[in-house]
Amino acid sequence: MAQEEKQKKEKKKPNVLVIIIVIMSFIIMVGSVAMVFIATDIKISDIMAKFQKHEEFVMPMDSYVVNLRTEGKKTTYLKANISLLYTNEDHAAVLTNKTSQLRDVIIHDLMEYTPEDLLKEGGLAGAKVKIKASINAALGEDVVAEIGRAHV
Repeated sequence: MAQEEKQKKEKKKPNVLVIIIVIMSFIIMVGSVAMVFIATDIKISDIMAKFQKHEEFVMPMDSYVVNLRTEGKKTTYLKANISLLYTNEDHAAVLTNKTSQLRDVIIHDLMEYTPEDLLKEGGLAGAKVKIKASINAALGEDVVAEIGRAHV
């Protein structure tokens, strides 16, 4: 019987050791995360805001056909379909009321590009960023979150 009791005690010791290691690892992990938050001034509310779902709305614009800048070479046309993505439902009225102004801004921006500018790597993405900035500048506030479906 003495041997059976020794075997039971020996079996319990590793289990206690594993539990202590797990608890210490957890404490170290929590402490590390806390130190990162303290050192970088990150707030939990900032992190939670990134994971909250935001509704997105899309306003399809008309199809655009514009002359690209070719500097005396043969005339090149661009046909593009553009949609505006926005996150605040109240901005729908602003975008609808200023559709003609937005159309002029988009056409003006597209006419500044050469075919080579749009065909190079990142050219279309750069055009989207510029159009978004121009539209928001024309509206006087950040209404458009992204330019979507710009098909050339």
